[in-house]
Amino acid sequence: MKKIRLGIVGCGIAARTLHFPALKELSHLFEITAVTSRTRAHAEEFARMSGNPVVFDSYEELLDSGLVDAVDLAVPVDLNLPFIERALQKGVHVICEKPISTDVKTGKKIVALSRNSNKVVYIAENFRHASVFWKAKELIEAGKIGEVVYTSWQIWVGMDESNEYVRTDWRKEPKHVGGFLSDGGVHHAAALRLIFGEVEWVSAVAEDLSPHLGGMDFLSTLFEFENGIVGNYTVSYSLKGEDEFEVVGTKGKMFIFWDKIVLNDDVVAVPQEDSYQREFEDFYHVIVTGKPNNLGNPEEALKDLAFIEACVKSNGEKTFISEFLL
Repeated sequence: MKKIRLGIVGCGIAARTLHFPALKELSHLFEITAVTSRTRAHAEEFARMSGNPVVFDSYEELLDSGLVDAVDLAVPVDLNLPFIERALQKGVHVICEKPISTDVKTGKKIVALSRNSNKVVYIAENFRHASVFWKAKELIEAGKIGEVVYTSWQIWVGMDESNEYVRTDWRKEPKHVGGFLSDGGVHHAAALRLIFGEVEWVSAVAEDLSPHLGGMDFLSTLFEFENGIVGNYTVSYSLKGEDEFEVVGTKGKMFIFWDKIVLNDDVVAVPQEDSYQREFEDFYHVIVTGKPNNLGNPEEALKDLAFIEACVKSNGEKTFISEFLL
């Protein structure tokens, strides 16, 4: 089986703790051949743990080396657009960490670049690869709780200044809309859209509660899907609490957890899988076999971001998602 020669660009938290463990399990599909990072010491450290690929002092040198078929971008969000553009100019495939960009306006430019290139641009949204959300979708479509009327998702992350994500420089002074609200929120938007379909409008309030987190860190929303399902999504990155994901139908309700779904009085176990490994596997097959890029499609990632940007800019007013995607 042909291996893809992969360059790692950015050796921070995502590359070290999320991407590399997945790539280690996929050594039959990928060979890490090059690495670069803003701090050379971080690149060298990553190289030592990943088979000693060539370390480059700059992204441009890595792209010009001829050592990579694809790059894995795990860089500050504001670099996604220029780094994707440079890779495509060099004829190199891209897998890039979410969110797609700092805002919908620049995200549209990435979508345009992808459409006009014969190389793959894959936005790495691992929630689109999480088995439990696909299982929930399956059970709903099978009518297990009747016609869905309402869903509520409350998420209490509870970060403080000791959290390594909070200490990341580019997150302290975020250039991406809403700070953590979009950084983490596109995950939740992806799951909601996967299960229930497209969101038509949203009314939301966003707040900055913690002095330790860059940007806003609390969001509460009311919204409606195009199919008429009403939803509430509340998330806080500074407050602690118990998460709850509830779906209410005309014949019962379900609660969604990471490893199970409680369906009325029954428990449906969902085997845990590495969603990062699954997204890299999918990226491989999109490149090598020509599989449609449905799960890493930049247009889907743009819709995730549009939901969050509409929430952040709503100020309590009814705001239509389509206004951000025109």
